[in-house]
Amino acid sequence: MKSKQKKRKVFSKDVACVLKNLLIQPVKGEKGTATYCSIDGIDVAAKTGTTNENYDRWLCGFTPYYTAVTWFGFDKNETIEFNKKNPSGLIWSNVMKNIHNGLEAQKFEKPYRVESAQICKRSGLLADVSCTENYTEYYLKGTVPKKTCVNHEAIIVDTPIVYMYFSMIYTST
Repeated sequence: MKSKQKKRKVFSKDVACVLKNLLIQPVKGEKGTATYCSIDGIDVAAKTGTTNENYDRWLCGFTPYYTAVTWFGFDKNETIEFNKKNPSGLIWSNVMKNIHNGLEAQKFEKPYRVESAQICKRSGLLADVSCTENYTEYYLKGTVPKKTCVNHEAIIVDTPIVYMYFSMIYTST
């Protein structure tokens, strides 16, 4: 069977990489809404969704191997509650884990024109050594923010033996 689908490039591989890294957060992020969709050794990106009153639930997700979309709902509006998880996400996870079984570990590619930076969770600026809660953000080359966080106060302990500044230790000479 030969595909008759017409292909058209809508954005660069670089932009796709940044978008993929945003969509990894529902699966890998500490507040992810689809953490149960993780597949050992294989990168997964996903977007969960619902309608008002939880009448419809869906999950769109992809790996370096496959893309799948699942929807769960009823012909007549009915609220969907299922152990505080998205039933369409559970279906997606079950199917995708099965079809990926036995495949080689695979990560999403990162083009050389994409850079990463550590960002302070509290300020949203580039993290410095005093920032203790950070995350990695991805940027198109040349667009990494230049402003560094200055929202944290230095803690200076002055003793004859050790000077402590932030989380770095300098031994006196």
